[in-house]
Amino acid sequence: MKRNWRKFFERFFLAAAIAFVIAVAPLPVWTPGWFLYWQVPAAVFVFIVYIGKLLIDTILFPPKKK
Repeated sequence: MKRNWRKFFERFFLAAAIAFVIAVAPLPVWTPGWFLYWQVPAAVFVFIVYIGKLLIDTILFPPKKK
């Protein structure tokens, strides 16, 4: 069980880093205006959904025994 949580936190921090980079990444000048309003909310939404999936996989599904 300890290894399962360690794997969760490794993936959590990797996902947080990727979401942060996507949220603060500078965009080219030619980016449409509507995209500027959806960049951060979309990155946060995908991050939250991914963390939910990680929690469900970590808590409900035990690791397979070899």
